[in-house]
Amino acid sequence: MDKGQGMMQNENEFQLVLQKYEDMLKERRSYFFDVEEFEEIIDYYLDRNDFSQASEAAEKAIKQHPGSYEIRIKLIHIQLESGDADRALENLEKFANYEKNDADYYLLKGTALVSLSKFKEAEKVFDQALKKSEEDSAEIYINISIAFENARQYNLALKYLKKADEAEPNNLSVLYDLGYYYERIQNFENSIKYYNKYLDVDSYSENVWHNLGVIYTKINNLAKAHECYDYAIAINPSYGLAYFNKAHIYADENNYLEAIQIYKDFLKLEPENLQAWNFLGECYEELDLYKKALKIYKHIIELDNSYSDGWYGAGLAYMQMEKLSEARTYILKAIDFDRDNTEYWFTLGEIYSTQSLIEEAIKCFTQVCKLDPQDREAWIRLAFLYIDDNNYNDALLILLEANKHNKSSQDILYVIAALYFRLKDRKTGYSFFGKALGQGEGGLKLFYKVYPEGENLKKIKNLLKPKS
Repeated sequence: MDKGQGMMQNENEFQLVLQKYEDMLKERRSYFFDVEEFEEIIDYYLDRNDFSQASEAAEKAIKQHPGSYEIRIKLIHIQLESGDADRALENLEKFANYEKNDADYYLLKGTALVSLSKFKEAEKVFDQALKKSEEDSAEIYINISIAFENARQYNLALKYLKKADEAEPNNLSVLYDLGYYYERIQNFENSIKYYNKYLDVDSYSENVWHNLGVIYTKINNLAKAHECYDYAIAINPSYGLAYFNKAHIYADENNYLEAIQIYKDFLKLEPENLQAWNFLGECYEELDLYKKALKIYKHIIELDNSYSDGWYGAGLAYMQMEKLSEARTYILKAIDFDRDNTEYWFTLGEIYSTQSLIEEAIKCFTQVCKLDPQDREAWIRLAFLYIDDNNYNDALLILLEANKHNKSSQDILYVIAALYFRLKDRKTGYSFFGKALGQGEGGLKLFYKVYPEGENLKKIKNLLKPKS
């Protein structure tokens, strides 16, 4: 019998064992299974990420085979994977007395302690694992680093991963993780160093070239970033993320024509990627090609009717084409899908304001201020709707509330000062003018917009004179 037939027979045997086990559960009876059979049953459920069934099988296995170290270890792995570190630690303690010479025991205990955020205790236990390990291999250091990485303790992960690198200097997995972990802690210099070490061993890794491109983008070395993405694409012409990020750089550089071409290349690979379609539409908008942008946004809506940015993009395109009724319809639809998006509400407020629908505009800007009290522009736009109607009292109340959330905003302070002058309270007006001036003169234009008479006030002129 050949090997393939033997494997098929083993699979058939396992299916009979699995059926017997599941029948036992249904009938609430007790059948005997040896350790190896239980291990295969547990692995079967683990392969399907069914931790509940795997845990139940392990518990039943321990009842039948209480001395089985292998089964207990599997149960602890299950508990760690499913986030039950307390029970894993409890089970480890149960057989600590006769397994204290096993490095795996200490590795599991350390991992459980990491899951419980007991990092110093975990380090001590991992040191025990290293002492009990038969050889100083990279594998044990890697396993420890993974435990800390899963808890986002990258500095601790790096401590052990560097030891793994010393043990096996050309281990690609170690070099990759060193590059990644250093990136996570914003140490881009070392991240670049280890990714380049990786490429010294294997220069045909599109993933590493791409990761280098991301880092060079973060440190604003865009020429290098382009180069790295080009290498990734040359190695794997179907590597979509490299196209996507390369297009994004072009867009950030205001090179929209190049960005459009690269986004199109990306969309050939991922034709239903809504985010890429949306960025493509934005590029057309930046080039004032609003009809083309609108066509893109409507295509997005066809792909996914619930994608709010598609509706919003179409609304913006209509707005730029001065078709405000259509713009309003689409932006209202975007808000239906994302009611907490302040950008949508702000733009809708602008449209209503342009259409002289002041009550509706007030509701929109009020909503922005509720959702994001630190949006200074929204507070000022809201106040000006009242100022334009000569309702200075309500405008002042709005901006005094705004000032509670934005105490260092000179724009708000200048408008408050102007409103006090409008309301003939010059003393308070000068007080707020002084506070605003302490933040700079950038908001003066708003002061004069509300109170143009201020340009003729001698005291204002004196306050604005350069200090000798």
